[in-house]
Parts: sequence; structure tokens; C-alpha cells
Amino acid sequence: MIPIQNLYYLLVYAWDHGLKDSGLDRIHGDSCPDLNNFLAVALLESTTKQIRRGLDRSYVNFAEDTSRVRGKINFSESIKRLTHLQGRLHCEFDEFSRDILHNRILKTCLEKLSRDPHVHSRTRNELTGLLDHFWDVSTIRIQRQMFQRLRLPRHSKSYQFLMHICELVHSSLLPEKTVSGRLRFHDFLQDEVAMRMIFEKFVFNFSKRHFPEAEVSAMQIRWDRETHDLETERLIPVMKTDVTLAWPDRKVILDCKYYQNALVKGQHGGTRFQTSNLYQLHSYLINQAVHPDWNDVEGILLYPSNGYSLNHEFTLHGKHRVRILTIDLQQRWQQIESDLMALLGHEGASVAL
Repeated sequence: MIPIQNLYYLLVYAWDHGLKDSGLDRIHGDSCPDLNNFLAVALLESTTKQIRRGLDRSYVNFAEDTSRVRGKINFSESIKRLTHLQGRLHCEFDEFSRDILHNRILKTCLEKLSRDPHVHSRTRNELTGLLDHFWDVSTIRIQRQMFQRLRLPRHSKSYQFLMHICELVHSSLLPEKTVSGRLRFHDFLQDEVAMRMIFEKFVFNFSKRHFPEAEVSAMQIRWDRETHDLETERLIPVMKTDVTLAWPDRKVILDCKYYQNALVKGQHGGTRFQTSNLYQLHSYLINQAVHPDWNDVEGILLYPSNGYSLNHEFTLHGKHRVRILTIDLQQRWQQIESDLMALLGHEGASVAL
């Protein structure tokens, strides 16, 4: 099980936030013994910082029947509603307001956690105190589709992080029925698909932040092929790497695998590497190696450790260095950072929070 503080460390990177603004020092076993308290403290810390910066405002369209003309008169609606009989007109106008979707989502999640009996009373009191800053913001019934249609300004990176937390609050604390019909809360830590995506984005953004001299991308690789018709060409899929690091003198394709076990049982006893993972990495290497400057591209398979450590290396086709490695996500997050720097390290690498 990944310690709560380390989980938050992974999420901060996966959601491309800054460690200095994350409130990581408040996230630990005492303050966050479970998922509910973790989400409460994470949202408390991030919202407090956002309030200091200022809550977002935007123009919101309002419509009302009024005796004082505001904005644009909707004559057809006024006639339809017979508002003139009360000496009113139906007007539509824009108002610069904080009552916008992402503030509504934020306030609703704060309220939800402030009433959660599993959350420490001190944290609940602090969350309740924050709600005073949202006096002019409505609460809503949150639906998953809302997060997909959110359009945040480019400068609102801190809000993007807040919305990630709110989405996690919504999905994790949403009751779901078990096979027996009982209700339970969804624990995303047990969701291998979700954790694989978090692990992959963590490594990607970690690489971008700590290796600024390298070009970091999720590269698309095309098969080294010859086709004779457009229909065949259209049907050939494009391969996409998890993380590619390209220094002027070194190229690395890194594939992140979030599995319970990096090793599997062999046909004749013992254990071996996962065949499908090696096949996938092999395809990346040989098809990308046909391009100039990529002839000796390296490959890494990176797994979170599960009580064991892997650090194996071999050479493919006499030129491709391949490493199979694990990173221990249960150790202190500072050590995770140090180990990952060493695993991916390159001369001239820098450390940036």
C-alpha cells in the first residue's frame, strides 16, 4: 500500500502542480489516516491558497423580470409572460460573478467533506470556515460530465489542480453497489487502470520538471513498413510511448507498468519478465531506430516495486540498451525523488520543485 503522503506526491506531479504550493507537509499518516481525511486535507490546503490568490470571476448571463431595465429587453418573453401587467419587463444581462461552475463544484465538495463524519473534527471546522468565502456561490449536484466540459483559463493552473481533487472527491466518495447490493465507497487505490495512469503521468511530468535540457514527450512511433494502398496504410495503428526523453547525445524510451507483479511464472517453473511488455518495448525500439540520431535508442521498463527490487540490463541487437527497473513507492517521497533521478539520470540533470 502506498503511504498517503507518497500518493499525494504522485498526484501533485501527475496533475502538473508545484510541490512548494502543494501543502505536502500537511499530508501524513496522522492527519490523513484514510482516503476521506486525505481528500479533506488536500482540498483544504489547496483551497486556502486559492482564496489568498482570489477566487475566479467571469461574466454570467442572468434573466429576470424587473421594473428597472437592465441589459437587453426580451420583448417576446415579456409578452408571453404578460410582465407588463405588473409593470415589469423580462431582461437579460451579464454580470461579473464568482457564481461560476468551477467555484460551484469547489464549494459543493467543501460542504460534502465538512459534513463527513469520517473526517477529523478539526479539519471539518477548517473546511466550514472556508465556506464563508463562498457566500455568493451556489451549490450544485455534481455529475462526472461537468469535469469534462470545464473550460478553465490558461492562467488558472491552480484551479486545474483543485478540479482534479474535486473530481477525485466525487468519484471516490460516490457510493456504488456491491454484488450483494450493499453500498460502498470507491477506493481508487485499488483501481489498477486509474493508478497506472497516475503512475505514467507522474513519471512524465517528473521527467519534464527535472530534466529541462531533454525533450520529453509521449512520442508517436510509426511502423517501419511499406504499403501499397491507402486502405492498408489507414488500418496500421500508430504506437505511442508513455515517456520519451531525448537529449542531444542520448535517447530513451520509457514504458511505465503499474502491475502487482513485474515477474510472472515461467512454463517450466521459476519466474521471468513479462513477455508482452518486452515485445512492446522491442517494437518501439526497432521501429524508432530507423530514424537518424535514434539508431542506439535505449529502452526502460519501469515498475513500482512490490516487496522486491529489479535492476536488470541487457543489450538488444548489439546496440539497444534495455533496463528493467523498479521504484519503491513505499519509501519516503524524498527518497523516491532521489531514486528516480538516479534511474533516469543524465549528466547535467537539474533538480526543480
